[in-house]
Amino acid sequence: MAKDFIHFFGTTGNKDIFFKKIRSAGGLYFHVDDTNLIIDPGVYTFYKYIHTYQDKIDGIILSHIHIDHSNDLNIFVELMTNGGEEKRGTVLVPNQAIEEKVLYSYLKDFPEHLEIVKPNSKYAIKNIEITSSIEHKHGIENYGFKIKTKNHLIGLVTDTAYFPELLVSYQNCEILIMNVPYHIQDKQKPKHLDIPATQEFIKAIKPKKVVLTHFNEDILKANPVLLASKLTEKYGIEVISAEDDMILEL
Repeated sequence: MAKDFIHFFGTTGNKDIFFKKIRSAGGLYFHVDDTNLIIDPGVYTFYKYIHTYQDKIDGIILSHIHIDHSNDLNIFVELMTNGGEEKRGTVLVPNQAIEEKVLYSYLKDFPEHLEIVKPNSKYAIKNIEITSSIEHKHGIENYGFKIKTKNHLIGLVTDTAYFPELLVSYQNCEILIMNVPYHIQDKQKPKHLDIPATQEFIKAIKPKKVVLTHFNEDILKANPVLLASKLTEKYGIEVISAEDDMILEL
């Protein structure tokens, strides 16, 4: 296994896809620059992690409180801190997670650092620098992130409707991980990205690599592998359709 990698525990946030066992839900595990991050630990993330890794977690990042992103948040705080016996690690969450007790109150003192996400702000977790995005448009408080490592700048574009100002938050990213549930978004009040929005990101940011994930039935019917291949051919960059338990080597 590569020294630095990202593990995609699951590639859907859609309950029907998950309940029918078509794709797994779950978050991301970053093992980069001797730093271990869990991002958006949705349903099943904890189970997969403890059956795969024995590393100590250095930080947990939550983009927003929806259950497909936050379900396993509290058990990961327990794991990171050895049930509160070790005051260690950083938890980075939007304020709504505190207000609505998505992060349980008794756990707030367990980590060494509890940070509240604010737009366009910088944070540090061990050897990694993290910059939050402008607030996304998803119906609730929600942020994406730029993750700066020794050798990479990775953009994590979480759930959001597309709007042009969003692009500024992800400038200079060489790798974009994008939640793209739709092939063509046709809702009057969209809350997610689609392939045309993905193309706007590619044209504006010019990343070297794009990973599409967080699929629902619409984009699965359109075949995300084929869509990624077409984007690769059109723009001359590597576009990947993520699979459950995919390891992206950095």
